[in-house]
Amino acid sequence: MKIHHVFLFGAALASIQNGCASQPLALAQVGPDATCRPLPISEGRLQVFSATEKSIPFASDDPTFFNLHTGYEIYDAAGNPVKFVMNHASNMDEWPDTATLPPGKYRILAASTWCGQVSVPVVIEKGKTTVVHLDDNRFPS
Repeated sequence: MKIHHVFLFGAALASIQNGCASQPLALAQVGPDATCRPLPISEGRLQVFSATEKSIPFASDDPTFFNLHTGYEIYDAAGNPVKFVMNHASNMDEWPDTATLPPGKYRILAASTWCGQVSVPVVIEKGKTTVVHLDDNRFPS
């Protein structure tokens, strides 16, 4: 009886993993926090906590690795590429970059820790920051 449950769980897990690997998973739309106070700027900002990868140490005897956020692509509402964001300034920068965009609706294609490539619709509002969390960590706003 227990083997049967383990087999069913394994089959379900394999089908979920195959679904994630075949094409980017489409997620729900993300917008700025409704409680944040807008900044006096004409554009909006986007910060994506994408999946991380370890950096290469500076020297062969250096044991220090940093968890760098992976880059992502931003597309406009029509599906045209807008920009690629490297998402880290150096091989020691563990904080994701903040992209500045005109207000509007966009879609990002980024790496998620749990499901590979994902497609996330985002709303950018004037003076506000939209934050997308796709990694293991959940940093406060």
